[in-house]
Amino acid sequence: MKFWKLSFLLSLSACQMTGVTGLQPAVLTQSGAASAQELRRVIGELSGFLNVLLADDDLTRSSELVVERRHQFRPNGDLIQGRDLDLPQRFRLLQGSGQCWLLHLNSGQQRLLQGLSCRSLTSASTISPAKSE
Repeated sequence: MKFWKLSFLLSLSACQMTGVTGLQPAVLTQSGAASAQELRRVIGELSGFLNVLLADDDLTRSSELVVERRHQFRPNGDLIQGRDLDLPQRFRLLQGSGQCWLLHLNSGQQRLLQGLSCRSLTSASTISPAKSE
């Protein structure tokens, strides 16, 4: 009985896989104000963060990026909200068919990055994200 339930759940989740297939980990080939603006927009959209701070070289040397909520402190140095229990937001840059995609590893959602250029890191590993929007 448990086997059938598991099989049903797996087949149900497979029906929801509508992502672009054949994507490979990638890095950005250029950085600049336009690239950073598009990255901030997409990261904010996927993570729910209003303001995203990025370094100039983010995603130019590695395909993965981790973004954490900015900590707010009192004047005496204590955290305002106490312990921060939010999980970091993890992203992976992917390339396929000449397009750059940002995969939100926490949710499986991905977004096409407009106007950005990237190159594949390797042709050996291919990733098929779970969901695209």
